[in-house]
Amino acid sequence: MTSLRPNRRHAALLLAAGLGLVSLAACSGSGEPPTSEEGGAKSTVTAPAGEWSFEDDRGETTTLDEAPEVIAADAATAGGLWEYGIDVDGGVFGDLVLPDGTPSPGIGLASPDDFESVGNATQINIEELAAKQPDVIVGAMWDDGQFYGIDPDQLDEVEQIAPLIGIRVDDRPVTEPLARVAELAESLGADPDGELAEAKASFEASSKAFAEANEAQPDLLVAAVSGSATEMYVAYPPKWPDLSYYQELGMNLVEPEDHPTAGGFWETLSWEEAGTYPVDLVMADGRGGSLESIKAQIPAVALSMPALDADQIVIWPAVHAYGYGYFATILDDLSKAVTDADASINS
Repeated sequence: MTSLRPNRRHAALLLAAGLGLVSLAACSGSGEPPTSEEGGAKSTVTAPAGEWSFEDDRGETTTLDEAPEVIAADAATAGGLWEYGIDVDGGVFGDLVLPDGTPSPGIGLASPDDFESVGNATQINIEELAAKQPDVIVGAMWDDGQFYGIDPDQLDEVEQIAPLIGIRVDDRPVTEPLARVAELAESLGADPDGELAEAKASFEASSKAFAEANEAQPDLLVAAVSGSATEMYVAYPPKWPDLSYYQELGMNLVEPEDHPTAGGFWETLSWEEAGTYPVDLVMADGRGGSLESIKAQIPAVALSMPALDADQIVIWPAVHAYGYGYFATILDDLSKAVTDADASINS
């Protein structure tokens, strides 16, 4: 998922491991996702023979004499490729686990043990990445050239190691980066009629169920939020691939008019201003600890937000794998939260 920020200050503010009061664990409503030890393992694919090329979302084409064998990627892209049987053994940059030790939503259905880390959510270890000798490096990209997990000061060094392929994730619905990662996987040998087709079918079915849940709750007002010890951040949905898709499917999400934080991703409020939006359901950023620990830390003043007062909170995997199968599980959890929520708490 996008790093949400155009500079280092915002990187430290919004993506460091301890994300503050409203940062929650991975989705749990539909059960634990399978790992390679639990029967959810990917299969081995065979890359097509001959010259290989792929045009990224910058319009830049990478051409190699043969399909890349050693691939490095950001965690969210690696998690998506893993679903379709593609090894990402050239190093993964981005968080594989949350601060409480649970797997990050950023790797989706994979296990942290399926990858070798070469950096966290804000910075790559250049030496470790170079030692892996990747043939290509794939990165989730926003704003036409900023990459999740790659400090802008590192970009030239990264591109000297191997060609960099950018998948644009901001200012578009999640269907677009999902499709691009699937397209990349297919070019690398994934079977379009096998795991990829099955995962996409699950995504489409879950999308339909989510739209129906929203249609049944037309008065439910929702906000996606994050926070620090002193501030609450309200997400501006059109910037986010997942939130903008939820809007397409009928979710009534708050859209802050003023949202300058991190290049337009957030509105910043004090916790005393939590009641600015009288929402019925809070989607809380999932990049920290457990739901219970977060509830214990939310300042009492924030209970002026009816949804918090009514304990109507659901985890929002703000950083998630770009795999159809994993995103289907996210939609299933949100469908349940929407269905169970009481839309009359502001009455």
